[in-house]
Amino acid sequence: MCTSIIIKSKSGNPYWGRTMDFVPQFFDTPNEPAIIPSQIINIPANYEIHSELENWKSKYAIMGVGLKNSEILYDGINEKGLVGDIQILTEATHASLDSLESRNLKPVLGEEFFTYILSQCKNITEVKELTSKLGLLDQKYHLKNHELSLSPHYTFMEESGAAVVLEPTDNGAFKIYDSVGVMTNSPEYSYHTNNIRNYISLNDMNITSGNIGGKLPLEPIEKGTGYGLFGLPGDYTSPSRFVRSMYIANNINDFSDEEAIPTLYNVFKPVMIPKGMGRYPNNHNLTDYTQYWS
Repeated sequence: MCTSIIIKSKSGNPYWGRTMDFVPQFFDTPNEPAIIPSQIINIPANYEIHSELENWKSKYAIMGVGLKNSEILYDGINEKGLVGDIQILTEATHASLDSLESRNLKPVLGEEFFTYILSQCKNITEVKELTSKLGLLDQKYHLKNHELSLSPHYTFMEESGAAVVLEPTDNGAFKIYDSVGVMTNSPEYSYHTNNIRNYISLNDMNITSGNIGGKLPLEPIEKGTGYGLFGLPGDYTSPSRFVRSMYIANNINDFSDEEAIPTLYNVFKPVMIPKGMGRYPNNHNLTDYTQYWS
C-alpha cells in the first residue's frame, strides 16, 4: 500500500513524492505495529555497490530512504535529477537464471533493481533502454535474520517531468509504461489507466441544484459546499487511491515553486493511511499505515 504522485508548478517544474505504507509481517513486534527499518542512504559516484549477485559501480551519486544497514533504496534521487521509488505489485514475476539467460536478459534481484537503475541512468530514455535488458531472478534477498522476496514494481521521473512505470510481469521481464503521473499498487498499471475512465464524469465544480428524472428538483445538503469531485472513491484500496490521486493532482490550483512542497504534501493527505485502517485478521496489532512521506 503505497502511492506516488507528480505535480507541476506554474513554471512547469515537476515535483514528485511518495508514501511508504508497506508493513512486512516479519518486522512485527509484540503489541506494536511493525516498522520497516529505514535510514537515509548516500552513495557517491564511482562507488562499488555490494550485491548478492554481482557487485557494480555507481555512475552517479544517489541519495534516498532505504533499508537500514544496506545499500537498498526504497526511493531516492540521483545527481542528474532522476527520481523514483519501489512499490509492491502482487502480479510481479521472477524467473530462473536459465530462463533469463535464454532471453539474453541480465539477472537482477528485485530488491536491488531500484538502486541499480538510479545509480546507472541519467534520464528516462536510459531507464527504458537498460530495463529492457534486465529480468528479475527468482532468488531471495538475505537480511540478517530473514529472507526477503518482494513482488515489486517501480516508477522513475526525470527533471522534464517525463516518467515511466516498470512492471516485471512477463516471466521476470519488464513491461514498460509511460506514467500518467500517479502509481499505486495492484492490479497492473494498464488496469489503473483504463479504470480511470469509469470516473470521467467527475469534475471540480460544486453542485448547486439537480433533479431526479427531470421531475423532482433537489438541492445539495450544504448549499453546494464540498460537492467538487462528488463521488470520488474514499477507501484505501489501490484503485481508489489511484483515482483519488489522479483527480486531486489534476484539479488543484496553480502554484508557484515556493508553494510546491506544501502543495505536494496536501495532495498526499487524502491517501495517507492512519494506523488501524487495514488490520490483519491473524494479528490485529499488525496494520498497514503511512510510515513516512518523501
